[in-house]
Formats: sequence, structure tokens, C-alpha cells
Amino acid sequence: MANILVIDDNPTNRDTYSDILEGEGHTVLSASSGEEGLAKLTAAAVDCVLCDLKLPGLDGLETMELAHEKHGRTPWILITGHGSEEIAVRSIKQGAFNYLTKPVDLQRLKATMESAAQTAGLSRENKALRRELGYDEALDRIVGTSPATKAMKATIRQVAHSHASVLIEGESGTGKELVADAIHTLSGRSARPYVKLNTAAIPRDLLESELFGHERGAFTGAVAQKKGKFEVADTGTLFLDEIGEMSMDAQVKLLRVLQDGHFSRVGGNVDIAGDVRLICATNRNLKQEVLDGNFRMDLYYRLNVVNIHVPSLRERREDIPLLAKNFVDRLNQRHGGNKVLNEESMEVLRRMDWPGNIRELENTVEKLYVLSEGASISASILRQERSFAHTRLHDEFAAAPQPSPAGNTANQEDAIASLVGLPMDEVERRMIIATLDHCQGNKSKAARLLRIGLKTLYRKLEAYQHDTTSSATAP
Repeated sequence: MANILVIDDNPTNRDTYSDILEGEGHTVLSASSGEEGLAKLTAAAVDCVLCDLKLPGLDGLETMELAHEKHGRTPWILITGHGSEEIAVRSIKQGAFNYLTKPVDLQRLKATMESAAQTAGLSRENKALRRELGYDEALDRIVGTSPATKAMKATIRQVAHSHASVLIEGESGTGKELVADAIHTLSGRSARPYVKLNTAAIPRDLLESELFGHERGAFTGAVAQKKGKFEVADTGTLFLDEIGEMSMDAQVKLLRVLQDGHFSRVGGNVDIAGDVRLICATNRNLKQEVLDGNFRMDLYYRLNVVNIHVPSLRERREDIPLLAKNFVDRLNQRHGGNKVLNEESMEVLRRMDWPGNIRELENTVEKLYVLSEGASISASILRQERSFAHTRLHDEFAAAPQPSPAGNTANQEDAIASLVGLPMDEVERRMIIATLDHCQGNKSKAARLLRIGLKTLYRKLEAYQHDTTSSATAP
């Protein structure tokens, strides 16, 4: 049971909340203002705080911020009036554990405070263990010292302790799952279940069963009762990857769980309460998907309480040598070798565009490691690799005539004239690469400008890389 501080200037509300929480076995302290609440925090050991947002003098947010500065990250639950959800969401971003809206549902109050109390207890238990293992061990797996990487790690530290949903956005291969792992490991739920599900890998007609479970006989093949991921992850963290691929029907069902905190198995009618911290990841621009009508706006805002952008390698080129060295070190440990990437190789790797990001870099380094005969992995091997084709394409089109700004008719005519007599495939290739260059490597934006699908763009770039490599290695 926990020591809970209730801060509310309304005596009726204070008494009601205190009675409910004491009935659950908690010890309750109360205060009528933010100033009095801060004094109580100084005088007594408090596990979590229930605080009204609107208070005389210091408001709830100001009180929470001062408390965090003086007393550390005790879980705070803020109570806000109906229609003030935007302020409540802002409070989550500033460090609140959760929020409740008026009129307060007493069952939800009990569940939320119980979750906060458990988090506080687990946090205490984990402190000694974290000191032994090193608090930053989870963050150390995210290799890099660039400003973009440091900023991302700082955000992870800031949001890890919260109960808030997190949306991780970034291109394929950037390491979004490592970010989710770090958030769970650094949270108060680290000793509780951590469940992962790639929603794109599950057939649409089976996704609901995977998420919420099913009863025996619920559908053909359901020969036994099965718990879903939400049930398995209870009191812990659920990581849903590729959330942007989820169908509209599945989005509706997920939204209901996030709104009500309850779900039922497929084929069942028993409500199951779930205490799950949800982390989602996507390589899509979900905001654009909402505008295009492919993703529900209400679900987007539920998932996007805290947003973490995982930078592409183009945004963190300073980290490429460190990442490459890390991959070589792992390979040396695995194979008992002592190979190194020389400075020239590091520079070539740093200049490459890496559309597949860290995953492509790791794959390329492993291929180079296997192909190199001596202790030094040289740039000559790199130039024979397929991954080098993208850099060659970029250099080729940087030097080629590019479309001129609108209004410069003479230059436009020259650009068009340079295409006369070329095969249509070559014209298309130049247009795609020029558009990609114009969009600074942003493939989603380039695909929209070209009015083609993102998968089509990737397929064409793959073909161009193959053609360039074939011509470069032909006798």
C-alpha cells in the first residue's frame, strides 16, 4: 500500500478522494493548496500525488514542477475539468504520470492510483539494481553522440517514468524498437511484462485475437482459450510496431480500449481491465495518414501523447563511424578476428545515403567484413558493393542538368532538351532521382510529388542500384 498526497482546494472532493483511497488500504495526506502540498512533501515520505489542476496560488502544473525539482519524480495524477484535455496532455509531457477528468469516475480513480502506487514501489525496488547495472545501459545500446541522438536520448529519459502513450516515428531501419526497449527498461514497469507485436505481420482477420485474445470456439481454429497481448502485458508495457498498417476496424477496437481501459476476448462477454503502458512505432507519417483518411484522428491523438522522432542516418552522419566500428567490434568478438575499418573506408561510409539506415549499414559492414582478406577493410571493397551504387547515383545526378526554378524559361528548355532522344526508362530514372534529391532524401515526400506509391519508389530505386552496380562491375 502507498502513501498518497491529495491536493484539492475543495474540501468535499478531498474527503471523497481520501475515503476512497483509504478504503483501498492506502495512507492519505491532504492539502488545500499547492504551497501546503509542497510543505507536506518535505515533511513526509509520499509515494504518489493526486492533485487538482486549478488551485489558488500555485496551480497543479506549477506545484508538480516544483515538487519534481525538489523531491524527484514521484508519480503525479492531475485532475482536470471537462474540455481541458489539451492542458492535461501537456501535463503528461511535462512529467505527470496520468490525468483524470471531472467528474472523476471513482473506479478509474482507484485503478489509476493503484497503477501509480505500483510504479512508485517498483521504482524504489529498481533504484539499487539500476545503480549496480548502470542506469544508462539501455541507452548505451543506442549508439551515437551526435546532437540528434543526444536529444533523442534526453527525451527517452524524460518520458520513461510516465504512464503516457508514446508514438515513435522514423524511417525503416533507424532503430525504433531499441527506443521502445529503452523506455520500458528505464520505466517503473521494467520488472513487469514487456510484450511486442508487429501488427503488419498479423493477418487482418486475426489481429483482434492477437491483441485481445479469444475464447474457445470463437472462430474456426480456436480450439482453446487464448490470452491476447493486452492481457499478457498487464501491469507492464505493450509495444505495437508498424501501427500505421493497422486496418480501420482494428483502429476502432484499439481506440475503445484506450478510452475505457477495458476489453473482452473475441467470442467472450466478460470485461477485462487492463493496466498497460502502450508504445507504438511507425515508419509512416501518421499525421499525413490522418489527413489522407487512412488513420483515425482520435486514435492518433491518443497514441501521440508523447512523440519521439528517431533520426535517419542522413540526420546523424556523425554517428556513422561509431556505428560502423561497433558492428566491426561485434563481428570480431563473434569470429575471433581483429579487423578494422580504415579511415578512408569510414569516410566513404559516412558519405553514403543509406536509404535502409542502420539496418543497411550493419548488413553492409558484415558483408565487407566477410569479403576483406586482411586486417584492414579498405574502401576498394566498398566501391564494389551494391550499397555504393546509391552514392554513385547521387553524385551522377548532382552533376547532371537539374530542373531550374519556375520562370526561367531558357533553362527549363535546356533541361527538357537534355532529355530528348533518351529512352523513357532513363527519363523516368532521372526524374525520380532529381525529385529525391529535391526532397533531401525524404522518400515519402518524393513519392507524393511523383504521385506514385512508396513501395513503387523503393522498388525502382532498388532496380537503379542494381543496374549501376552491374555496369560498374561488368568487364
